[in-house]
Amino acid sequence: MQVEALDTNLEGQIDDVVTSLRTCVGFRSVWLDPFGTLWHCEPEDEELDALGHRYVGTFMRPDADALGAALAGVAWPAVACLVVDRRAPVPALALAAAV
Repeated sequence: MQVEALDTNLEGQIDDVVTSLRTCVGFRSVWLDPFGTLWHCEPEDEELDALGHRYVGTFMRPDADALGAALAGVAWPAVACLVVDRRAPVPALALAAAV
């Protein structure tokens, strides 16, 4: 699924992530969570994938244009609601897809 235009909130996050990545040494992976929030972590860290985040790319100090171009091809699922599974030994959240 392709995103035609970036959300204005996402555009503001791009500047924040670019600023944050300037202080990092080496490569960082950027991820988009199901709620449209950008995250970055070490490239070897796969925890965000397990949490349902969508991989955007791995960068070394990208500028806003490079990060925006990478995000232009990424979409995130629409979340209708969160479901709490009370039967799980540790409370867990599950995403319920929009119907």
